[in-house]
Amino acid sequence: MKRWLACCVLALSALSSSQAGALESTAATTTAPSRVVEIRVSGDASALARVRLTAGELLSRLDVQPSVKTLDEPETRASTPPLVIAYVDLRSVSAPSIDIEDGRTRQELTRRHLSEVTSLETGVESLLHVLYLAVESTLQVAAAEPPRAPTVDQKPTPPPGLRSPPARAPFGFDLGPLVRVSSLGGSRLVPGGGVVLEPRAGFGRSQAGVMLSVALHASTGLTFERGEVTVRPLQFRVVPTFDWLLSPDVSGCVGLGAGLDSLMVEPVQAPELGSAARAQTALDPVLSALLGARLPLSGRAFLSALASLDYDVAPTSFVVRDGLASRPLLQLPRLRAGITVALSFTAAGQRRFGTSGAEQ
Repeated sequence: MKRWLACCVLALSALSSSQAGALESTAATTTAPSRVVEIRVSGDASALARVRLTAGELLSRLDVQPSVKTLDEPETRASTPPLVIAYVDLRSVSAPSIDIEDGRTRQELTRRHLSEVTSLETGVESLLHVLYLAVESTLQVAAAEPPRAPTVDQKPTPPPGLRSPPARAPFGFDLGPLVRVSSLGGSRLVPGGGVVLEPRAGFGRSQAGVMLSVALHASTGLTFERGEVTVRPLQFRVVPTFDWLLSPDVSGCVGLGAGLDSLMVEPVQAPELGSAARAQTALDPVLSALLGARLPLSGRAFLSALASLDYDVAPTSFVVRDGLASRPLLQLPRLRAGITVALSFTAAGQRRFGTSGAEQ
């Protein structure tokens, strides 16, 4: 009888020890903070590669392993939920965002939207520094918290803002004065001044817009036998443009459009023998091509330097009639060059050039 009681006591002791060990193992697994950060990226392959590289460098300082995936990549089931889950939206390089959730409770920890970012590298660095601070804070909180009971793992759900947002391009509206020097053929160069308006939309490093300009030029004189008339060009242009950011401080610009040259003719003095025609205006339709660069100045102001080449569809001729004969005074060439310098500023929307650092 005593032997039987001793065996029962030994069996119960062994069972208690095994259960205590299992509970301690479970508690250790539950309370130990995960060292994995899951990063879900919305963007192209270059954005995904940049996030992998930068996250590995930053999070290694915290002894944390990043798991970088695309937003639609299937979830990898793990016994321990990640420390945090970050949703990084890089579909618009100039306006990226990040949403960070607690990996266990799915509660939002922080959300940050950047604007006017000049490059993919700058945007990724700024967003992942936000993630670094959130992970560091979460590790500190987890180390200070008391042990918690195991919780049921839940399937991560992307936040609504990153799951199906409409792709929107940032818009802007620029305006300012311009100075233009145009050729009327030969050595006839006429300076002028006017205004330029340009609505545009940004797409990462590129921008597309429509340049609307009007410029009134100085007059040039035409003389014949002491008679004189003046010709004054008034130019209208509508030119779709495309800009590409070559560096944070230089943007290349090309454009192709159309316009009108209004040539206002006014008599000054009649010739000795004959008379001068009354004031009149000739309209020449033109096709116009632009090539140049833009430079930021300060704040929302920037400078545009553009060379243009116009093709006159129906060039006007200025002649003097002597009986039945006509003598040309000025024959406008079909191809006419020009130079435009515009001092513009962004009156509404996103500025053309970003700031030196990402705005938060």
